[in-house]
Amino acid sequence: MNTHHDRKATPYEPDWASLREHRVPDWFRDAKLGIWAHWGPQSAARRGDWYARHLYGPYEGTEGFERERTARQTEHHRRHFGHPSRFGHKDLCHAWRAERFDPEALMDRFRRTGARYFVSLAAHCDNFDLWDSAHQPWNSVNVGPRTDIVARWADAARAAGLRFGVSMHAGSWTWRWLDAAFGQDTDGPYAGVPYDGHLTTADGRGTWWEGLDPRALYGRPRRPGEKPDVAFVDDFYARLRDVTFRHDADLVYLDDARMPFDEGSVCPAAPPSRRGLEFLADYYGRRPQGTVSIKTIPDEDRGAVLLDVERGQLGGLDPHPWQYDTSIGDWFYRDGERYKTASEIVHLLIDTVSKNGCLLLNVPQLPDGTIDEETGTVLDSLGAWTERCGEAVFGTRPWTVYGEGPTNVTGDRAREKALTYTPRDIRFTRSTGDGGALYAFLMAWPDDRTARIRSLGTARGLVTGPPRRVTLLGTDAPVRWTAGRDALEVQLPDRPPTPYAQVLRIELD
Repeated sequence: MNTHHDRKATPYEPDWASLREHRVPDWFRDAKLGIWAHWGPQSAARRGDWYARHLYGPYEGTEGFERERTARQTEHHRRHFGHPSRFGHKDLCHAWRAERFDPEALMDRFRRTGARYFVSLAAHCDNFDLWDSAHQPWNSVNVGPRTDIVARWADAARAAGLRFGVSMHAGSWTWRWLDAAFGQDTDGPYAGVPYDGHLTTADGRGTWWEGLDPRALYGRPRRPGEKPDVAFVDDFYARLRDVTFRHDADLVYLDDARMPFDEGSVCPAAPPSRRGLEFLADYYGRRPQGTVSIKTIPDEDRGAVLLDVERGQLGGLDPHPWQYDTSIGDWFYRDGERYKTASEIVHLLIDTVSKNGCLLLNVPQLPDGTIDEETGTVLDSLGAWTERCGEAVFGTRPWTVYGEGPTNVTGDRAREKALTYTPRDIRFTRSTGDGGALYAFLMAWPDDRTARIRSLGTARGLVTGPPRRVTLLGTDAPVRWTAGRDALEVQLPDRPPTPYAQVLRIELD
């Protein structure tokens, strides 16, 4: 299907110069917190991310920790499921049943964290569609759960008052990812036995997958380094359009640098495609308040698309809105995984918002669709904090400076890490309403119960005078303050009102 010929009339042309007229919508800038569901066939193994590739074995170029993880997943698969000539990724899709999936109950829990938007996985790099796909027979309605996962998430999100998005990882990654299914062992008892990527529709007679073509899931056999063909590119964009427009997505997350298969992609077609630009022009024409996030963006194109930073933090205040995505644990559920604590997530949220970003937090689900007790505790604790302090987060904008203090990531897009904050570390936001307030987040509680905010010292020139009023969110206990040349000093109560970061609301003239 050549979907590039069926574009509707749109005010945008399929080129970056025209698309720069688009702007990241205010609903996203106000949202600050989203929840993401990386949940699909790979969850069935309970061994984390990239399982659909790693089940076939280590591949060339893997080193260090990644090679160790690959080897562990490979060994787990053969021990628990069998050799990939007999039980491959296609069979994992069949094994995933989602028998306790309750999107309404989960969405209510997500809403109570304070989240303002929700993103459903549409298709991961494993190429399995989680909706009633018009173009991919390997989907959750035909195989596995026998239900339209994306549609059910969309209905639940909108009923709960959340904006809805989809994330599409199939495409460039799939082309490079699932070529592993066409390999074979080089030694051992199965040496020379082809993996299940070599199977065709005819091989399925009398099996559970009778009538399905494995090539629709794995793609055609290809040589290492071979560029995607036009048919593969067209199929991806047909599916992207299907899920985006069918579910009227407010946000589209694309796991790529630039647009998939276009110039600058992680896996450009030969010659590079223009389908991505055509999709953007069509999407923004139909959905002016929509936004599309991608991983690598020149500054001049930051209105056309939203910068997404995966498991990485910006070191400073960005003039453009951006999205920081991370997970409570691994991207897909993994037994024994160490989760982020609620305190870590609160600090990440604050730091991101102070730098003009929104946090998209992935919540790994068990294969049956539930979340485990530890995840539930983290979500509930996050919600308890936002209930008390959310006015300093949601609907705010960055202040003149993002913060102060010695603790911060280094570099423009530093790899995610847990930071140990000190009482000198403070982050700022400002409200946008009438008589707006400045919010100062105390990232650690001072032992002497005195918050010293140097950015508010009169000598700094960032404020014109002392505050009219200072309050501590989450408590009715009064605070006293002294405005000086070097700092605004605030005397705090005996105990912090929340277990995590504390927030001062500072009303200025």
